[in-house]
Amino acid sequence: MRHFAGNDSVFLGDDYLIKGVAGSIFWTLLRDYADKGRTEFTNRELRLDSRIRLPDVSDNLEARLLLLGKRLVERDAAMRIEKTGRGRFRLRVDRAISLLQE
Repeated sequence: MRHFAGNDSVFLGDDYLIKGVAGSIFWTLLRDYADKGRTEFTNRELRLDSRIRLPDVSDNLEARLLLLGKRLVERDAAMRIEKTGRGRFRLRVDRAISLLQE
């Protein structure tokens, strides 16, 4: 996994996955997974996380998570976003990943 901070684009190897706020969200999830072993998240905590830099007005967090989930399925990535309840979701990672910040 590669992340380019300039535009928050995320690549799976050499293949582009997503950028912008959705890329920032995904990179934050991946960092927490890699650093802390976390897999369970809430929409509320993402809204409050300063690493993501959500817009103040109309953040569309749920729409961004849906788009991210669809992209992971389309790219046949070894990761999924799974809804686990109201305002809750899980990052499922099916194989080892390495993170590279560029």
